[in-house]
Amino acid sequence: MATATDRNKRTLLRKAGIFSTLAPKELAVIEMYSEFRNLSAGTSIFEPGSTGDELYIVVDGEVVIRRSTEDGDQIDLARYISGDSFGEMDLLYDAPRNAAAVAEKETVLLVFPQRGERFQSILSDHPVIFAQILHKFMAIVAGRIRSTNRLISENTPWIQELRKQVLGDKLTGLYNATYLKEEFSRILSSCRTSTTLMMVKPDNFKHINDTYGHEAGDGALKLIAQTLRSSIRADDIAIRYRGNELAVIMPETDQAAAREIADSICAAMRAIDLSAVVGEPAGTLPLTASVAFGVYPTDGNDNNTLTERVHELLYEARDAGGDRVVCS
Repeated sequence: MATATDRNKRTLLRKAGIFSTLAPKELAVIEMYSEFRNLSAGTSIFEPGSTGDELYIVVDGEVVIRRSTEDGDQIDLARYISGDSFGEMDLLYDAPRNAAAVAEKETVLLVFPQRGERFQSILSDHPVIFAQILHKFMAIVAGRIRSTNRLISENTPWIQELRKQVLGDKLTGLYNATYLKEEFSRILSSCRTSTTLMMVKPDNFKHINDTYGHEAGDGALKLIAQTLRSSIRADDIAIRYRGNELAVIMPETDQAAAREIADSICAAMRAIDLSAVVGEPAGTLPLTASVAFGVYPTDGNDNNTLTERVHELLYEARDAGGDRVVCS
């Protein structure tokens, strides 16, 4: 890693958007108030709640922006590598930070302003620079607003976490009914061939709840969800649809392939051991399930029609005695 003193501050400062339009004389002022910092791996750069009073440019190394969830998990919101800048918004707003920044490896940063200086004081002494920075800042904000729709479609860690919170079922770890309602249409439109929607419902779930209590019912549903997930393919999408009713979206899957998977799911449900959940010896409480499926576009040419049709078939299977597969 090259030492910080070998670096051209002015060239690096231009990488920060809010400084990119400054004239050389103005940029020289910013350069005068900047400093290099050498950080070892794992060093905290700032913590949640700290004042956003510095802007950072990564000279060498890597920085991760990290936030804690309500469950105590750590999620990475962004990563910055050589040439990237961060902290502009917090610097200009002078507001408390809502995440932490950590040097992921040995890292060199160019920091503005340097220790002992305040951004607002510097700008007060140099009003022309302030006007230039404010103008550029407004342009950056306008650009970010225009690109919001693009940003929310990217596969960034914070979007994945948001999707997990909004579209995930906490009990089973599967997707929830909102996913089926909002995402199924998009999946259908992108599929080149047949797509199958399958639904699974345990036949004797009410007996488990009534006899052993809702805690046992929750435990049984977790096992059912785990079994379903292990019985389908990597590209299939498992969903908790309603209560104890589960669904599976199977892209690029025709009736013959779906039937084979449905039969294996029925067999897997029969093999579930509920002894640990209900506190009874193994084999005391057998489990069976009804399975139904329909294929797009044959059994429904949109997500709502197909979902309603498969749900009807599911109850046909249950009313016929359960422990069976029904399809159109």
